[in-house]
Amino acid sequence: MLLNYFIGTAGSGKSSLTANLKNYILNRNPEVSVVTLNLDPGVKNMPYIPDVDIRDYLVLEEVMAEYNLGPNGAMILSSDLMINYIDDLKYEIDQYNPDWVLVDTAGQLELFSFRETGPLIASSLGIGDVQKSVSFLFDSNFVKRPNGFVSTLLLAASVQFRFKDIPQINLLSKSDLLDEDQIDMILNWSQDFLALEDSTNEREKGLIRELSLLISDIFIQMGSTAELIPCSTVDEHALDLLFGYLQRVFNSDQSQFY
Repeated sequence: MLLNYFIGTAGSGKSSLTANLKNYILNRNPEVSVVTLNLDPGVKNMPYIPDVDIRDYLVLEEVMAEYNLGPNGAMILSSDLMINYIDDLKYEIDQYNPDWVLVDTAGQLELFSFRETGPLIASSLGIGDVQKSVSFLFDSNFVKRPNGFVSTLLLAASVQFRFKDIPQINLLSKSDLLDEDQIDMILNWSQDFLALEDSTNEREKGLIRELSLLISDIFIQMGSTAELIPCSTVDEHALDLLFGYLQRVFNSDQSQFY
C-alpha cells in the first residue's frame, strides 16, 4: 500500500489535489484501488466524497457543544481526540484493500503537524507493508515574494523535521495561477538560496528584509532541501510530474499503475 499525506496551509489546495490525483490514477488504470481519507473534522464543503472520513467519528460542532468550546478550541481538541479512532480508520481502509491511500489533512497545518497526534497517526496508519510519503504544498498565492517563500520554506522544513522518518516532496500548488517567469523564479529560489538572498535584498525592506535574510542564511548553511515541484490540478502534465515523483519516492514499478 502506498500512502501519501497532503499537508499545507489553509487554502493551499490539499483537498483539490487529493480529489484530482485520485481521478488521475484511476483514469490511467481503473483496476488500481485508490482510497481518500479526510482528517479534517471541521471541513464543511469538499470537492470530493471521502472514502474514509474522520467526521464519521468526530464532528466539530458536536465537540464544541459537548466541551463548551469555541471553533478554535474544538479543532485543537478534535485533533487530539482523533487518536482514539485510529483503529476504526485502519479497519475502514483495510476493507478497501487499497493500492493507494491519499490523506487530506486539516486546513490548519499546525493541528496535524505540530501536535503529537499527527506523527502518531502517521506512524499508526503505516504499520505493515506500507510505503509512506508527505507532500507539502507551497501556496502559489503566498510565495511570489521572497518573504512569503522563506516563511513557507521554514514551515516545510519544520514538517520535514516532525515527520523525519517519512520522505517529503515539496509542491508548488496552483502553479497554473503563475506565469512561466514567476515559476522559474520561485523554482530558482528553491534550488539556489544565494539567489533567494539576492531577491530578498532587492525586494524586501526593513525588519522583514532582515528576518528573511537571517532565515535564508540558515538554509544556505544547511544546504539543499526537498526539490520543489510545480503542481496544478488543471494541468495533466503537472499531475504526470507529481505522479512520477511519488513513484520515485515509493520506489515502485510504475508499470503496475498504467
